Amino acid sequence: MVVPSSPVRARKKRDTWRLVHAAALRLMTERGFDAVSVDDIVAAAGISRRTFFNYFAGKESVVFDPDPDDPALWAALLAERPAGEPLWSSLREVLLGYTAATADRMLLQRRVRLASPELAGCSREVADQFWDAVRHWAADRAGLDAWRLDLTVNAARTVLNTACPHWDAGTGITGLHALIRAGFGFVTPTLPERITS
Repeated sequence: MVVPSSPVRARKKRDTWRLVHAAALRLMTERGFDAVSVDDIVAAAGISRRTFFNYFAGKESVVFDPDPDDPALWAALLAERPAGEPLWSSLREVLLGYTAATADRMLLQRRVRLASPELAGCSREVADQFWDAVRHWAADRAGLDAWRLDLTVNAARTVLNTACPHWDAGTGITGLHALIRAGFGFVTPTLPERITS
């Protein structure tokens, strides 16, 4: 029998996740990803190695795993889009909102990828979860056939996937937002006019 997690236990798990994440973020910002070990993170967070590995598979996971509340953030960003807003505009605004809310994490991830290109694929699973949530929301909202729905959502994903590697982290999150807006603007003329909510 599976016993559901209590709200107190769930909160403690989130707090521990964030404690470890914050310690790792600080160390990696100061020293760089490669100069920080799991032992360094454990010491800074004041936890045991066993506790660390209860939450993260390794130090890459500390950088690339989603915050436990990310699905709630995605849901909130999607829910706040106005009912009459065109789907393409909604997708742009959701991406801008999500990247703004996770700016510190995204900046660290960008710097880590630049320093350690072999880690480029680490966040793919998280991205898939995000885009699955977006597609499910868009399917209920837009009334498009599956082909046009996938085409629209995948076009938005391509804008983000193309913007990120061209993003100069020195420009901050505003630099990424400029690339996202430019990408959406570039793709817009090729989209069918009827892709609205």
